[in-house]
Amino acid sequence: MVYKIKMGVLSVRLDDDLEKKLNFIMKQRKIVDKSAYIRQLLDKSVRDDIVDYLCSEVEAKRMSSWKASEITQISLRAFLSELSKRGMVNYDESAFEEDLKFALGE
Repeated sequence: MVYKIKMGVLSVRLDDDLEKKLNFIMKQRKIVDKSAYIRQLLDKSVRDDIVDYLCSEVEAKRMSSWKASEITQISLRAFLSELSKRGMVNYDESAFEEDLKFALGE
């Protein structure tokens, strides 16, 4: 069975400096498929930005750590580690209770 992956098209213009950096790292890593490499970089960047956003939502107490970890599809422990990396350790009793209710489906 063959699966087709639908992809959108995005056209991006790179300034000379960014083009040089991209060419340098692609040459050093012996990467030949520029489109695939840029998709990989974009995917990583978007995932990191989502984690940053959700960390700020948790810090502002608009979302529980549990819910944010579910959205990011990483473990609660990994998400708490992301909060810690950003100096956003604020997992208090009320956040724990909210996470417990969410986990129990209440």
